[in-house]
Amino acid sequence: MNAEPPHSPFSIHWPQKAGYSFASVGLSAIELMLQVFLLELYILAGLAPSMAGFAIAIAVIWDAVSDPLMGILSDKTPASKIEGKRVPYLLTGAAIIGFAFYSLFSPPVESGPNALFANLLVWYLVVNTAMTLFSVPHLSVVNDLSRSEQERATFFGWRIVAGSVGLLLGIGLPAYLAFQFDGSSIANTLELRSATGLALGLTASAGCLFSGLSIWRALKEKGKGSPLKVSVSYRTVEIFKESVRSPFFVLLVFGFMAIAVGRSFNSSLALPYYKTTLKLKEEQIGLILLVLTVFIILAVPMWVHFSKAIGKARLFFGAVMSLALLSSIVYPILPVGLLWPVILIAGTGGVLVASIVLLESLFSDFIEDEITRTSKNVSGVYYGIWRMLSKVARALGIACTGLFLSLVGYEQGSLIQAPSIERSIAWAFGPGVAVFFTAGGWCIYKTTLYYNRKSQQ
Repeated sequence: MNAEPPHSPFSIHWPQKAGYSFASVGLSAIELMLQVFLLELYILAGLAPSMAGFAIAIAVIWDAVSDPLMGILSDKTPASKIEGKRVPYLLTGAAIIGFAFYSLFSPPVESGPNALFANLLVWYLVVNTAMTLFSVPHLSVVNDLSRSEQERATFFGWRIVAGSVGLLLGIGLPAYLAFQFDGSSIANTLELRSATGLALGLTASAGCLFSGLSIWRALKEKGKGSPLKVSVSYRTVEIFKESVRSPFFVLLVFGFMAIAVGRSFNSSLALPYYKTTLKLKEEQIGLILLVLTVFIILAVPMWVHFSKAIGKARLFFGAVMSLALLSSIVYPILPVGLLWPVILIAGTGGVLVASIVLLESLFSDFIEDEITRTSKNVSGVYYGIWRMLSKVARALGIACTGLFLSLVGYEQGSLIQAPSIERSIAWAFGPGVAVFFTAGGWCIYKTTLYYNRKSQQ
């Protein structure tokens, strides 16, 4: 990786990193709602699982295509000052996302399947577009602000901690509102999701706005007394060609994609698994997710700290393989209706899931190497590619979930399923997800072998 840069008179303090990460509170909360509740919401409203999965896949694939376009646009936006390059996009995305998210989680139940499909498709397209406007420039400013590997790792650490707080919000608010609504009634469940969508949509818009203003201030301080440095212009096609020629990039991308598909498949199956297979109540599921998130928050600094001595790729490989082993063994055999074993597994899994900070940091290190090697401002396009692949992986995971539930005979609009369906969900939630994690972990391990060979040349 790139050598540590010489000391810069501009230093980034923890309040600036905290301000940068604040958007992740709201964004992670709505990401949780999208991954865990969206498919179930439209199935309960009366849309067939395959059609719901198809609409979600279309919207997410569009979002994936728009990510690199947004990255290229933010890289090449002309600006006389560094804070004018990406901040306008941050503020635009912040303004749109709240209302769009609320509309997505308020399906027109009485209008029939065609209206449900259209509402799901249109508003998910708008939500994803708003998130693209914000998230790609938001990632790109990490490399604009910092040139140190360890400092970038702490940026991503702050981002994941804030995101985990957002997960707590996304978990806690539905759990709290569940006490106000009768979860045994489908109509009340739909009303619960709509109320949650309004609250979290407002939170996301406010958090993104605060974060955008914090980034504007930090960039303004960095740019004081010095003109904006204009990097060498790049041809987009050449950047794509160079990326696929890099063994490290290819391995990192394939590993990330496999793990992201597994995470999306896992998240989409979480409610069917906990509700139908383990017979747990909504508030119990909220407690499980709460424990998972708390352990993620506590474990992030540990992974950042130990990565200095062990190396990010090796450490992440060990964590993801441990998670795969745990999932494949435990989830098919958990006892029905018993909460404490699930809580224990959630805590252990949270520690291992927190290692994702290492994967994101590895990619930021690769981007910084490319910036140094080419003298081109390419952070936007690379983060756009990264998010595009993330969206494709999520679409594949959700579409696979919808297809899987249809194939095993999952009955939409019903809270009770046949025992054979319950067991199929358990095996998919455990060993099925572990297959993706194992494939991804192997690719990340191979990046270590590549760098070892490179250093010996």
